[in-house]
Amino acid sequence: MPRILVITTSQPASNPRMRKSATALAEKGNIVHVLYAYNTEWATQADVEILSQAKWTWERIGGHPEEAKFNYFLSRLKRRLAEALSITKHAMCRSFEDYVSRGIKWKPDIVIGHNPGALGPLVAIGNKLTIPTLFDAEDYHRGEFALHSKESLRVQKLEDECIPHIAAMTAASPLIAKTYGSLYPQHEVTTINNAFAKNNQPPIPTSESGPLKIIWFSQVVGLDRGLEEFLRGMQRAQNVPIQLNVLGLCSEIVKQSLLAGTTSDLHQITLHPPMAESALFKFIAEHEIGLALEVPKTKNREICLTNKLYSFALSGCHSFISKTPAQEQFLQEFPDAGQLIDLNKPDSIAESLGFAFESRDELLQNRQRAWQLGHTALNWEQESKVLVEFVLEALKK
Repeated sequence: MPRILVITTSQPASNPRMRKSATALAEKGNIVHVLYAYNTEWATQADVEILSQAKWTWERIGGHPEEAKFNYFLSRLKRRLAEALSITKHAMCRSFEDYVSRGIKWKPDIVIGHNPGALGPLVAIGNKLTIPTLFDAEDYHRGEFALHSKESLRVQKLEDECIPHIAAMTAASPLIAKTYGSLYPQHEVTTINNAFAKNNQPPIPTSESGPLKIIWFSQVVGLDRGLEEFLRGMQRAQNVPIQLNVLGLCSEIVKQSLLAGTTSDLHQITLHPPMAESALFKFIAEHEIGLALEVPKTKNREICLTNKLYSFALSGCHSFISKTPAQEQFLQEFPDAGQLIDLNKPDSIAESLGFAFESRDELLQNRQRAWQLGHTALNWEQESKVLVEFVLEALKK
């Protein structure tokens, strides 16, 4: 059986796309091994359940601040030195040498990289073993930062050094694939959307009463992701009972700012810590509207499609989808997923909230259509077929 090495500079809990890919490849009989690194404590706690059920083997690289202190702090010191010396591949990947040495030792037939920091080890392992290397772009990575900023230029340098030397690429949205394809025309970048497996799908939605139940989630709660703009619209729907649940790591400053957005006694905002995937979809399904909000302040936000769109459809939520080129294109292709909202027009957001509350039967029908869309099209079973075929083709070359 083919031996597939997967590299991520993140953790399994904070990199669901990597997990889904590794599992899909393992379920087809491949031997899959994952190299990852510590990033945050909440992900470490969530990793316990994930790794106990994984269908792939794994190894944590670069230590841990409590369990392997020396390796962890040494790797951080080396990374800081690499940053000072502008050694980009090492600066973008803590424990670069360990990734490479462990990867070579495992003797894979192919290597797949997730996150830009994986590009350096990916190319080094591929060159040493003369095997195919694939990179998955979950975002337009240089475009995650302001144009011409130090951070953007550093990622651009890394991509320009590495991507010409890999065998092939995948991307998490059609517009990200198109953008990378224009930068690196030697690659025909394949789109694999950020959907989730149908075994996560709760039962089809039924009618709701009480306040309008709305949800937003991410790994980290920020004020630059459309929540502030949505709250301005919500404030103008003073007479609409609303329960807004926000999931993710949240600083005290952000928490206070969000809670200050409630100006009506009929509105309640509740903050929740990140949830394990096993619990997340059940919780999402308790809501009627999911907020798929993006503020196109960077190029990446213009062209990305986050997993919210797929999570909400699978769970039977009608999505309020903010206007970006990628999300408008998505909604043109899948109109049953939800409706567009304009974050710059708070009155129109208030009108949409009022209509949703007053038309609960129609909202239920919209939710059921979204659920059906998740069941038939917007799911990982469909996307994983593309992934498996893509990897098998790369192995043949």
